Amino acid sequence: MKKLSLILSLFIVSFLCVAPLIAQEEMTREEWQAQMTSYKQQQVELEAEIGKLDVEIAGLKEQSSKLDADITACEDALYAMLGVSRADVAAFDKELNQIENRISELQRMSDAELVNYKDEMLGLDTKLKEMAKSNICLIPRYGDRVKSAQNKLAALMSSIQKEKTYTVGTWSRDRDCLWNIAKKKDIYANPWLWPKIWQGNRDLIRDPDIIKPKWVLKIPEGKELSKEEKSAANRYYKKKAEEAP
Repeated sequence: MKKLSLILSLFIVSFLCVAPLIAQEEMTREEWQAQMTSYKQQQVELEAEIGKLDVEIAGLKEQSSKLDADITACEDALYAMLGVSRADVAAFDKELNQIENRISELQRMSDAELVNYKDEMLGLDTKLKEMAKSNICLIPRYGDRVKSAQNKLAALMSSIQKEKTYTVGTWSRDRDCLWNIAKKKDIYANPWLWPKIWQGNRDLIRDPDIIKPKWVLKIPEGKELSKEEKSAANRYYKKKAEEAP
């Protein structure tokens, strides 16, 4: 930035060296020569200052290169002590980045959506536990990142392990029935999964067509009907067909 300012100043001085030519008729020759001498002196001084800055910049670049080399040497010595290579660390870093990015994506999902990724989260948890055992985690920046990822993942898994419930409202106000409840975005976002709620609440629901306000229904996990739930649904549909006039 300082060098840029000096170059700009040099440009201005160069311009000023030319500008007096325009007003030369209004100045005496002695005045014009004195002003030109002053401008040229300023130009010389600015060029000298720029030269000094160039030397300083070259010195700083050399220092930076030396520091980079020292850091690389320290890292190599550390990796050797841990029994890992630079390639091992790079691969570890890449995999950890992928896991961190995936956890960030999962954090943007609702609990209802997260239920569908339970197996994936268990897999990520297993992988992070394996990574935590690596000597690379003795390097603070990696140990801290793995621990942070584990904590975030644990929070996500905890949110879906809590039993989810839904309190039934009235038909006139909420239009609550098993079909409509299952259709809600924060439940299953799929009305065809209503048998899951029925089968998960057999202690309350005798007839899936009848649910009462203020009942607290358990909302089972899953995005597909189990074999038993499908069988129950088929029996229900068959009975309805037989009862039809």
